[in-house]
Amino acid sequence: MKHHLMMIHPQYAEKYTDFFRRHEWSLGKRRLDESGAFQQQTVSVVEASYEVSLEIAKQKKPHSIGETLIKPCALKMVKRVLGEASERKIQQIPLSNDTVKRRINEMSDDIKEKVIQEIKLSPTGMFAIQLDESTDVSSCAQLLVFVRYVFLCDIKEEYLSVHSLRPPHQL
Repeated sequence: MKHHLMMIHPQYAEKYTDFFRRHEWSLGKRRLDESGAFQQQTVSVVEASYEVSLEIAKQKKPHSIGETLIKPCALKMVKRVLGEASERKIQQIPLSNDTVKRRINEMSDDIKEKVIQEIKLSPTGMFAIQLDESTDVSSCAQLLVFVRYVFLCDIKEEYLSVHSLRPPHQL
């Protein structure tokens, strides 16, 4: 730890442990006020980001639409109807291209994990996998993987994943 401080944060290398404990405590106080309003606001901002990212995915729109169209329009509407204080709250919602992409990937991974858990919890332990090759708009071959299984006395069929297939000369 001392080496890390000397190399990365030399201004703190000679500080005592109490300094870091006080600093940690003050950061903790700053993150959560007694009402929990800061934490609630942060949670609601992240939830809003996920909700917008889900809608972008459902509409099959480019991820950049969040920061180039949706957020600017939302800011104008909120400022006009609710005022500048509400506009500042909306401004905190992260909708960049990378953020939307990450949120969609996280939701996708979560759904995939839930499907896998349902398969594992299936009372029969039986499942079937169906593979299908498809070509996307850029003429790239893709392998689609579907799974069928029994869960809670119901036969479920779910999309599991997609994998790009490279031509043999690119292998």
